[in-house]
Amino acid sequence: MSVPELQTERLLLRGWRDDDVNAYARICADPAVMRFMLPGRSLSRAEAAFDLQRLREHWRAHGFGHWAVQERATGRLVGRTGIKRHPDWPLDPDNTEVGWLYAHDVWGRGYATEGARAALAFCLDELARPEVISIAHPGNAASRRVMEKAGLRFAGARHWEQRGVDVVWYSSAAAPGVS
Repeated sequence: MSVPELQTERLLLRGWRDDDVNAYARICADPAVMRFMLPGRSLSRAEAAFDLQRLREHWRAHGFGHWAVQERATGRLVGRTGIKRHPDWPLDPDNTEVGWLYAHDVWGRGYATEGARAALAFCLDELARPEVISIAHPGNAASRRVMEKAGLRFAGARHWEQRGVDVVWYSSAAAPGVS
């Protein structure tokens, strides 16, 4: 399947290429980057390559997924952002989740918010999804700020039983004042 490209002011969201593996593996090898994704560990190169393949397969299976994100000014791969289905999300298995993972050296530049807004607009406008959610570890204050800056509202906190983790989630459809 052809992955649509999205451009923002500073980023290009594009399909994954075979030569992205090494850069993606370096990002996923950083324990700071993986702190809330895989607490206590990072990914090996082989695991990162497998993860990248799963990201490609998600696009083929669902017609959407996570894009490779590169800086437009440098062409450097700096992370991933996009939308994913979580069939094990207990509240509504048809929801789509916007998420991101960026290299530590680009944190604080607003890239996650910029990419999340582009992915969110694609999901709501192009795919006409009625709702987009985002899920995070309760202690991940940076991701929670990105969710809010992208226009999502707090929708709740719960234990995600199938994964054995406590999470908070934000939604494009959450009513103001939800707690």
